[in-house]
Amino acid sequence: MKKPSSAIKSRFFLMSNFCAIVIAGIVFLGYPPAFGQNELENLLQQLKNSKRDTNRVWILRDMAYYHMEDHLDSTIYYSERGFNLARDLGFAQGQIWNLYQKALALEFGDKFEESIATFQSAYNIALINKDSLSMAKLRNAMGVAFYYKSDFNNAVNYYHEALALSEVSGYQEGESYALNNLGVIYRHRRNFKRALDIYLKSLEIKKTQNDTIGLVNAYYNIGLLYSYMHAYDESLEAFSNAQKLAQGKTESRTMAEINIGLGVALYNLENHTDSYKYLESGIDNLKSDKSHEKAGALTYLGIMEVRAGKTDEGLAKLLSAKEIVEQTERLELKRQVMKELAVAYELLHLPEKSLESWKAFNILNDSINNEQKLWAFEEMQARFEAIEKDKKIQQQALELSKEKTKKARLSIFLTIAFLSGLGGIYFYVLRWRAKVRLQENKIPEQINGASIDIGRINSKLLSPLTTRESEIIGLVEKGMTNNEIAENLFVSENTVKTHLKNIFSKTHAINRTDLIHKLRNY
Repeated sequence: MKKPSSAIKSRFFLMSNFCAIVIAGIVFLGYPPAFGQNELENLLQQLKNSKRDTNRVWILRDMAYYHMEDHLDSTIYYSERGFNLARDLGFAQGQIWNLYQKALALEFGDKFEESIATFQSAYNIALINKDSLSMAKLRNAMGVAFYYKSDFNNAVNYYHEALALSEVSGYQEGESYALNNLGVIYRHRRNFKRALDIYLKSLEIKKTQNDTIGLVNAYYNIGLLYSYMHAYDESLEAFSNAQKLAQGKTESRTMAEINIGLGVALYNLENHTDSYKYLESGIDNLKSDKSHEKAGALTYLGIMEVRAGKTDEGLAKLLSAKEIVEQTERLELKRQVMKELAVAYELLHLPEKSLESWKAFNILNDSINNEQKLWAFEEMQARFEAIEKDKKIQQQALELSKEKTKKARLSIFLTIAFLSGLGGIYFYVLRWRAKVRLQENKIPEQINGASIDIGRINSKLLSPLTTRESEIIGLVEKGMTNNEIAENLFVSENTVKTHLKNIFSKTHAINRTDLIHKLRNY
């Protein structure tokens, strides 16, 4: 296989980010199973014979799920019926998952504002019922909706919320979904090392669960990422793993999308012959409702055909892609299509049309870049705020330590003055002070494993510390800030603060210094 030179630019980076999040959507959001006509008739018969109870709620939800593939209006119709019945019955789970199905249909129809509002309604019901598992799933889904809307700042926030909720509820599958989605964002920001660390952590979780679909998604994303890092063998190996897992175990449309992703990676690796083959195979096997995936593949195929001299065929594909994306709000996809169309017009010596396409590209590019700059600014501001908060906490701890030192010295002075006439007692006090100083000097040198016994501490606490809380205690003992702990554990700083709040509550500690002191003396 021919390898690209270092001068090759990742011109299709944004388009392939879109392909990656599409595959992620397959795993998390869930597409309907391949029902046949008999299954549909069976559901309709069940609905006809069912009573007005919770079973009918689930049948209506299944009907909505079935129609996701062929008729979004029917999905909305059945999910609204299911929600209304569940509300009348006071059946919270039925309300949540019928709203969820409706929100997905709205999202697939590019009605993002309505979709996000519907997800939020479902989340509010889950919050009232303290259903943390559903809350985690819904926050992840909302993050995906914001990603499709090109609102990356909100997407990241909701992914972090989903990750924190999944950790608290022990929902490992949700952790892996949130990590995977965060990886897509970091790859989009070209922070490849961070993205790879997150993907590999998500992959390990999926391996422990034997999650075949999740593993397909993970290997897909890792394969794309390696192609941007010019790690050729690793990229193709990851895609090979995805194909092996997908064959015979998932639906043909998943294989079609994997082939499109592999075509993107091969293009990045400058293997245009194989890239064209996989893109063409993928687009031929796509389901009719996969319009955005189709637009992405058409764009790649079109520009390759124009460059190869098949100008009519290539331009037709690019125009078809443009027609598809004009019906969507997905700015990243629109921008890439307009860029390649502008390049194609240049190659065809059509300067007026090329200029028109470049103008459309620049408008879209400015809109996306403004969002990226805002995201980067807010992230930087949050880091500075975290540093300032840590400084204040350290200052408070230092002042508290000084106050304690003053009180200790005063106590010792009074004791010495009172016992000054008693030589033997005075000598004993001196030895006691030396011993105390020696212990005080040794305490900071103790390491986590030697100074804090979590097992012993949990045996004395009314509410034992969790594994994650124990990890955070170890990092606090090492002197890490909240930001450093968050970076180390791949979580948000808010998640670390939540865990610390729970730790302080369980141990009755007032701050970090007090916490370590208490735990060392249990």
